Amino acid sequence: MSKTAVRRVLFKSFWAVIGLVIAVSLFKLAFTGSTQDADGAPLTPTGKIPPEEVVAEKGTISNALTVDGTIVIDKPVSATSSVTGVLAHRFAETGSKVKKGDKLFQVRAEEEPAEVAEPVEELAEDEPGNVDDANGDGDRDDAPVEPPAPKPVYHWYTVVAPATGIVGNYAADLMGEVTEDGVVVSIRPTTFHAVGAISPLDRYRLASNPDRATVTIESGPKPFTCTDLSIGDAASETITSDEPEGEMMEGEPGAEGDSSAGARISCLVPEKVTVFDGLTMTMAIDAGKSDGDVVTIPVTAVTGLVGDGTVWVVGEDGVPAEQPVKLGVTDGKLVEVTSGLKAGDSVLRYVPGSKESGGGMDDGMTEEMPAGEM
Repeated sequence: MSKTAVRRVLFKSFWAVIGLVIAVSLFKLAFTGSTQDADGAPLTPTGKIPPEEVVAEKGTISNALTVDGTIVIDKPVSATSSVTGVLAHRFAETGSKVKKGDKLFQVRAEEEPAEVAEPVEELAEDEPGNVDDANGDGDRDDAPVEPPAPKPVYHWYTVVAPATGIVGNYAADLMGEVTEDGVVVSIRPTTFHAVGAISPLDRYRLASNPDRATVTIESGPKPFTCTDLSIGDAASETITSDEPEGEMMEGEPGAEGDSSAGARISCLVPEKVTVFDGLTMTMAIDAGKSDGDVVTIPVTAVTGLVGDGTVWVVGEDGVPAEQPVKLGVTDGKLVEVTSGLKAGDSVLRYVPGSKESGGGMDDGMTEEMPAGEM
């Protein structure tokens, strides 16, 4: 064999050995990993994930909540009669504009007159000479006479407009019959509300009961302040769609694509602002701001976000201990701690038992698993 052939065989063998070493090394790293720490001590699997900590810091919290929603015209308000009678007079005709409290119509109701008992005179026993028979026809002239029928008694009841708006069509003509609690006419309001939906948890952020919000309509009027901010059932009763029951207007809270679990929130649009039914808008609510630099921690680190709460403070020994705290303003991400914690204290980032802490195990750690199980 020539020297060239020998060199070629040795060269191929050398690269084959190098490839084998690389393959073995990759296999070891992939399936066994390192078995020693930085100090050379052997590593022993414990099956535990150390809990994540966060340090309480000084900061300023601004509780500003933004809600997307729709401009909605107020629903018609019915004016009813308090008595049964006839429609005697209309102060406001169909199509006219009235203000809340203006006179709308008058109902005439007929009532039964009170019966007055006639005094009864005692007559002496009929004896000869006691019969009043001046006509000589044998009949008593003092026999009782049937009283005349009493004249009807009328009362008039005036009904005022329950809301500001346009008078609709009357349900009865003049002198036509109306019934007690029956709808006589409806008022179509010219007022609008900005309506949106907030999650139940966000209602805690509005515990200070703000009464106004700033509404922005893209490509519309400049941002304006709306008042009479209402949340929950009160708003639902005030602002309702005219759509038949079971149907929902597109873009309205609760329609397809929106969360039905949200609470309804609304505020009154000023009369001077020109808006239209169905416009999309953004409602910004200022629900408070912390007074200067305060101690803050993530909301995930505390149980309870209103008034009182609990955190888990990590001591020098590394063991977390439960600690009650007083809470202030929150912006949904951070919460102010007014007492029970100071800046620099370490706490668990996630409440033990929460999903983020590892599935509900104690002290924010996962359950210890037998060696070899995944």
